[in-house]
Amino acid sequence: MKEGIILQTQNLPNKIEDLAKFVLVGREKLVSVRAEIRAINKLELAEEVREQKKEEAQMLAEALIDAEVRIGDLLKTIPKAQGIRTDIRKPIDTSVEKLETKKQTIERLGFNQKQAERFETLASNKDIVEQVKAEARENEDIPTRSRVLQLVKEKTKEEKDSEYLKEQFREIERIKGTEIRMNEAIFKILTVEVNEENIQIWIDGLDDYKKESLLNELDEIIDKYKFIKKMWLENNQIRRIK
Repeated sequence: MKEGIILQTQNLPNKIEDLAKFVLVGREKLVSVRAEIRAINKLELAEEVREQKKEEAQMLAEALIDAEVRIGDLLKTIPKAQGIRTDIRKPIDTSVEKLETKKQTIERLGFNQKQAERFETLASNKDIVEQVKAEARENEDIPTRSRVLQLVKEKTKEEKDSEYLKEQFREIERIKGTEIRMNEAIFKILTVEVNEENIQIWIDGLDDYKKESLLNELDEIIDKYKFIKKMWLENNQIRRIK
């Protein structure tokens, strides 16, 4: 059976138009084969007959999913913007025809926008496609596009949840870091004995460049302390009101 599946996949057409025809016709065929399997089960026909039909459905289902992956890959290469507008002005090269938009291409192939988006989702998640095919083979079941899309949705949700948690941890670390830096900046001055002797020692140790910029820096420090005091008083006032 596996050899048949591989052969079926390798024999898929390369042109998007041929792939589209294969998918449209193949999907109808798969519905028919599934109906035959249900009828066989209902009539309790020979197990051999049932297995033959089930194998046919499995091979066809895998080939259809692979074809839809290829269509998705090809659709992703088509730009959404419209091509040359020959109805507005005549192009220099008169052999150039008006190009289709992506939407027009999708419609010409016989699909709608939602189907095209699903094909591109399959193409972007080939690992999950292969996972679903492998699971189906192991369970002697028929692989489905809906199962692939379900797993993609779950994977996307897990990635979003993981990213959300990472953002929360980053925010916690940012807040903790800010608290530490603010405490160091505000309370470090309290660890120093501020008197004339210590201040003079400090000033004598400054180089000429630092002495020139010191006044502006001291003004900035004072402004920051004033702003901190203002914010603290406002917050304290709000707490008292509450």
